[in-house]
Amino acid sequence: MNKQNHDELLNQGLTQKEIDSLTQKGFTKEEMMQSHQYNNEIKKGSNFISWLVDLITWFLP
Repeated sequence: MNKQNHDELLNQGLTQKEIDSLTQKGFTKEEMMQSHQYNNEIKKGSNFISWLVDLITWFLP
């Protein structure tokens, strides 16, 4: 992976550790970006579900 691609991944929010791990597994730059976006969507969904459960339990006696 060249320096430009590496810097681009860092700018997208991936950590050096994530980049190294995914590079060792043979991921391309595009695949790394897609997996990072997918993980962010999962985190958003988890936060929403947690918020929803809190709201439901607050309303129930």
